Amino acid sequence: MGSITLTYKIKRSAMASITNEIQFPLYLIISATEIFLLVFYCNSIYYTLQTVSKELNATLNDGLGRYYSNSEWQHFWDNFQQRYYCCGNMENTDWFQVAWVSPIIIPSFPSLKKYTQENGKFIMPSSPVSCCLPENTCNIFTDCEQPDPAKYYKLGCYFVILKKFNYLGSSRFICYAVIIIQITSSIIKTI
Repeated sequence: MGSITLTYKIKRSAMASITNEIQFPLYLIISATEIFLLVFYCNSIYYTLQTVSKELNATLNDGLGRYYSNSEWQHFWDNFQQRYYCCGNMENTDWFQVAWVSPIIIPSFPSLKKYTQENGKFIMPSSPVSCCLPENTCNIFTDCEQPDPAKYYKLGCYFVILKKFNYLGSSRFICYAVIIIQITSSIIKTI
């Protein structure tokens, strides 16, 4: 009976040794795969957000010029600027460079005719009322005679959205922390 127990213990010890020899390389392979995937994921987040931010800038600039001709863009800009206290794409004077007011109003306001460009676009140095600071009174027709960017929110809406993207981008630092923990645990396991 004693020899059977001794034989069983020897076999069990040998199996444990083989299992440990198999487990350790498998652990290293799994750890290396996890690290590779995390690095890939972190970099993907970074490059995707860079691409999206460039596209966002171009799209918002395009949307400024569509304000008067597209009710969806008008609704977007008015609601977004009032909700997030921002104005224009990069700054509040962005509106001063685009044709955001319909040229149909020119006959009603002859003094505004001077803002008609050679190409027929109606560009006046004013921003929509949705950009106006609450303590100011804004009137797009009188404000263009004496433009005052201080009457409008200073922060461009692009930066409001970019800040939200940066919160997403900061998740890559969590990935890096997990990578460091994974590498550290692999090193400790080898010791």
